[in-house]
Amino acid sequence: MATTTPGLVFHFPVAASPAKIPTLLRVLLYADAPVLKDSDLDQMALEQSTDKNRFDEARSLSEDLLGLIKKTKEGLMLTPRAQVLLKKRESVQYDLLHYIFYIAWNAEEPTKNARSWFYRTICDNLWRMQEVVLDRAMRQSFTQQLSDQIAQDFQEVPSVEKVSIGIQTMEGSREWLRNLMPAVIDTSGKKEETFHRRVTCSAELFLLALSHCFQLGGSEIGVDMLLSAQRREEISRLCLLELLQFDRILDWVLPIFPQFVSQGTRTGSYGRFVRLHRFVTVEDFA
Repeated sequence: MATTTPGLVFHFPVAASPAKIPTLLRVLLYADAPVLKDSDLDQMALEQSTDKNRFDEARSLSEDLLGLIKKTKEGLMLTPRAQVLLKKRESVQYDLLHYIFYIAWNAEEPTKNARSWFYRTICDNLWRMQEVVLDRAMRQSFTQQLSDQIAQDFQEVPSVEKVSIGIQTMEGSREWLRNLMPAVIDTSGKKEETFHRRVTCSAELFLLALSHCFQLGGSEIGVDMLLSAQRREEISRLCLLELLQFDRILDWVLPIFPQFVSQGTRTGSYGRFVRLHRFVTVEDFA
């Protein structure tokens, strides 16, 4: 059982599955009449889907954290980000949702989007473990580790010492990871799930991670930027990618998105350089 303080919420249930989000967006896109209330959208999605579990948690996440649904005087509307998502194939949709969720938390507003911090921290820690069986003993140990990180990263938040998380708190994050393609959660022939890094991801996710890494580092547009060991790790970690696959994926991505990124003009013993022509957002894939 998770205990929270006002404004600091880490828990999100399995019912907030990313698998429900494209369904919600399609229902809203093809609605015959304006959808005026959240509850109406939830019910319409339930009626039009083979998934018979409630949609309110996924819809709330889509509105409040992911920026996919907005409320207007005319009713609920899809954002440009949601429009892009719906045009992509399923595996790319889940990669884009992973990216949006992963980067939503900002240390300058620590109580806002704390569930994003929780998801990102779980992803980061699992990536560092490389491959690990997610049995009960591991999850109990992992929960204590997460509790320690909460105390450290949110020490300025009043009453943070009252926050407690249980072994079930990470189930929502596991559900998100289960939907990634290629998979990072393996269930084949085993009693317990296993996390492992993946050998590829979508070109869109890799480009977004590359852009995000350089933007956070204060890099400039249109100049050669070194792909240092730290940057390679940050990008691979966001993509949940095996580090040794980095250059192969980069070579694949460069000719796909020449309008956004190109090979750097500098070479040498320092390593490889790239040049961003603009910082990239999900909306740029329209």
